Amino acid sequence: MKALKEITNWDDVGYKVPNHTYILNEQGHCVGFKATGTKKYTQFKSPMKQFSKSRRKFIELKPVEKYMRTG
Repeated sequence: MKALKEITNWDDVGYKVPNHTYILNEQGHCVGFKATGTKKYTQFKSPMKQFSKSRRKFIELKPVEKYMRTG
């Protein structure tokens, strides 16, 4: 599992896009996320297989378990 915090600069798109922290499984599918500005972790019922990292920037956060907790 990996915790990836998005650090993409969205200034050139003309509207505000929040960067969240995403949890990916070993296959690279997104299994949940923690919204920026909240302490709530949301687990998906099934992995998002279409999670795209193209044209976006991320940093890996460790340990991943810390970012899968609510609160």
